[in-house]
Amino acid sequence: MTYSKMKFLIVRLSSLGDIIHSLPLINEIKNNFPDSQIDWLVGKDGYGLLSLIKEINKIYLPQDILLIQKQNYDYVIDVQGLFKSAFLSKLSFGKKIVGFKNSRELSPLFYDLKIDVGNLFITKKHIIHMNLELISSITKKHLSKVKFLIPQISNIENKNIKEIIVKKNKKSLLFSPGTTWKSKMWPMDYWFNLVSKLSKDFQVILCGAEGDLKYISELIINLDSSSIDYKNLIGKSSFSELIYLIQNVDLVLGMDSFALHMASAIKNDFGFPGVVGIYGPTSPLRTGPYNCINNCLFLSEMECIACRKKECPLMHNNCMKNITPDEVAEMIHSTLKNNPYANKI
Repeated sequence: MTYSKMKFLIVRLSSLGDIIHSLPLINEIKNNFPDSQIDWLVGKDGYGLLSLIKEINKIYLPQDILLIQKQNYDYVIDVQGLFKSAFLSKLSFGKKIVGFKNSRELSPLFYDLKIDVGNLFITKKHIIHMNLELISSITKKHLSKVKFLIPQISNIENKNIKEIIVKKNKKSLLFSPGTTWKSKMWPMDYWFNLVSKLSKDFQVILCGAEGDLKYISELIINLDSSSIDYKNLIGKSSFSELIYLIQNVDLVLGMDSFALHMASAIKNDFGFPGVVGIYGPTSPLRTGPYNCINNCLFLSEMECIACRKKECPLMHNNCMKNITPDEVAEMIHSTLKNNPYANKI
């Protein structure tokens, strides 16, 4: 076997934030096997995102399994660690299936190499470092510097977004108020308070997926009826347009979700923008914005903190409610003051 010509298949089907956390595997593989072929098996929601990463040779969907079986992969790396991802990994007919020893839903039964990183959820390790141990188990080498390989996007066709950036005459804040977990939601009246307060001195832009609107339509209605100066791009931007936005604003604020992790990936690779996270049911030690954990608001003293439940089992969601708009505004001001790389693209 010629190591430089090895073929890898990364299996991470969802979600978008977790796909971002898996991207550094590509750079780690390329650093150790420069001429290797790297393919990715993903769900349909992540296909468009991965298509922007030029280092990925081929992107497959689960229905492409018969094509995958013909590739004769040297290593198939299941980053997801669930029954579906592990089963698809096994069905790939790769020579070696790699996954976490302590992953869920009986998935380790499908692995040839079971990597022990301890408890995957009760940990002080960042998930990115745990993911990278799947590669170091193959290379037997120390890990390289983390890189996400997000492309620099210097131009887009969306005139509305370009106009927002071109006409910017004050520092800009990109807020992502949506999330798929109810327990991660920061109250909508808090968002209203924050946008109202900061829009006087900053350009405030809201971003998110179209599906977020069902949760935050009340916020949009209240902002519009109050004649607050802000820009609403929720459901109005593609992956490349969101990257362009993030690369041209001064700061991104969000919960433990896609936009925040994309922003921290871009900050890691380029040095900007500023990043602020609001955390409650998940721990920033494990899934916080990479290298920006000190910029997270997190009530670590609460007994029920980081419960990892999609809905608050105690029915109060105080881990998010007890983080006030004033505290978030203070963190935003502090982060902007300490971020020397704002608006460098």
